[in-house]
Amino acid sequence: MNRKIEIRKSKIKNAGRGVFALSDFKKGEVIEICPILIFPGGEYPHLSETKLSGYLFEYTGDSTILALGFGSMYNHTNTPNAWYEMVEYEGKPEQNNELYFVATRPIKKDEEIYISYGREFEKLYAQAN
Repeated sequence: MNRKIEIRKSKIKNAGRGVFALSDFKKGEVIEICPILIFPGGEYPHLSETKLSGYLFEYTGDSTILALGFGSMYNHTNTPNAWYEMVEYEGKPEQNNELYFVATRPIKKDEEIYISYGREFEKLYAQAN
């Protein structure tokens, strides 16, 4: 278990839980490496009926992924302090890919770690509220 981050109540209103730093991170430092579960596009209609739908990332084609570890627990902001990138390993099965979360600026101990879900999320979120 990664002892540099933990789950706590988010500081974002109505967000539930979020990921928090247990120690300082430097800009460019890897926060977490998450294994993934890939769901083919045909499974999304079923997943969208569950709570999992709020924790999925878009993937290639119409597939989605669930990031294990704390990967699907990072909250969104327009001013993120972290970003994520899919790392693919040539010659290995697609399920071996990993999602890397990296600090975009220094992050202090006890600070919530945020990523950007993208502009489409902003539009959908604005419509829902």
